[in-house]
Amino acid sequence: MIEPIEATHTSADGARRIVELAAATHTTMSDELLLDTLRRNAKVSTRHIREDFVEVATATTVLGYVCRQRSEYIALRGDDPAWAQEVGRYGTEALAVEALRMRRA
Repeated sequence: MIEPIEATHTSADGARRIVELAAATHTTMSDELLLDTLRRNAKVSTRHIREDFVEVATATTVLGYVCRQRSEYIALRGDDPAWAQEVGRYGTEALAVEALRMRRA
């Protein structure tokens, strides 16, 4: 039976279980394994506010926004668009959403 791992940035138990999983599967502990586990557990939704502006959120909080400028998509981190900080510029909307998802708080 495969048991899902609940791992968040505040879950010491989740982090311990990731280390145990790596040991059990003879996998070396790496940032990739940690990020992949966090990534699988992060469920985000998008809501188009305007044609060029998308809100990215989890079930409980707004992670940020994706703004389209010309051929770039800018990922903005924060729950208020007026005060959000730029995470990066990406070639597609999906990459910008992924950048916000990977940096969840």
